[in-house]
Amino acid sequence: MKQVKTERLEERFDFDCLGFGICPLDYISILDPYPGLDEKVNITSFSVQGGGPVPTAMAALSRLGAKVAFAGKAGDDYEGRLICSELEKYDVNTDYMMVDKKSKSLKAFIWVDKHSGKRTVALDQTKMNPVRPDELTFLNKVSFRYLHLDGRDMDANIFLAKRAKNTGSQIILDVGSLRDKIEKLLSYVDYLVVSKKFAYDYTGTEDLIQACLKLKEIGFKCVVITLSEKGCLWADSDKINYFQGFKIDAVDTTGAGDVFHGAFIFGLLKKWKMGKIIEFASACAALKCKKIGGREGIPSLKEVKSFLRKGIC
Repeated sequence: MKQVKTERLEERFDFDCLGFGICPLDYISILDPYPGLDEKVNITSFSVQGGGPVPTAMAALSRLGAKVAFAGKAGDDYEGRLICSELEKYDVNTDYMMVDKKSKSLKAFIWVDKHSGKRTVALDQTKMNPVRPDELTFLNKVSFRYLHLDGRDMDANIFLAKRAKNTGSQIILDVGSLRDKIEKLLSYVDYLVVSKKFAYDYTGTEDLIQACLKLKEIGFKCVVITLSEKGCLWADSDKINYFQGFKIDAVDTTGAGDVFHGAFIFGLLKKWKMGKIIEFASACAALKCKKIGGREGIPSLKEVKSFLRKGIC
């Protein structure tokens, strides 16, 4: 896949970004009508693609032109090999992938409503062992400007975050719900980009502005609360900002937030002002929704620039 490479900002780093997190294989079905309990329905469209919040963010970041790598765990099975090949298709380095012969690769089964593009996700991680810190043996071999995490295997996340901080890397966290030891991980995070659910649950308030302010008080450089098709709230100071987002006829919203994260990191690499980063990331996420799955709709940098020039909103 042809890419337009971004200028490397600091050559002392091997990669612009390293991603670490779960890496399921997505089985995506578009349904019409969307069934209720005990109903049957035919699939109108089907796709198998690499999935997972961080891997998809890395695919988006690479598609935009950055040099990225992904570290995660897969089984020694068909799905594991396809997970790696899907990443490599987007020029994501997989040298640091861990293969566990005692595990089965993660699978996500996704059902999408044809009319709204909204989806339901069921993750099968019943036969996958978590990543242990002592398995992260590659850390002495690689350097990276940014580290992107999902907070899933928490001990490994904390270990990676601590090491990253000691080597001058900055950390972005994508977390959708509360997890054990989250406070310890948050202490290492520079940029927090999270769901509305996490913001509500962590702060104990359902006032979005108050939730954003409370999160910002922790000390992050920037806090972003994503609101799906309604846009996002963000703060890189004491001021709360709202970006409405872009209206688009969505085929499938799977992976939109993940692509947002990848584009957000791209903006950080380019040292853009936060308002420009938010607009750019929102455009990337909107464009992704025009195709099925989290990966097929990832736009190129040229496509995003054209979309923004036209002022489609």
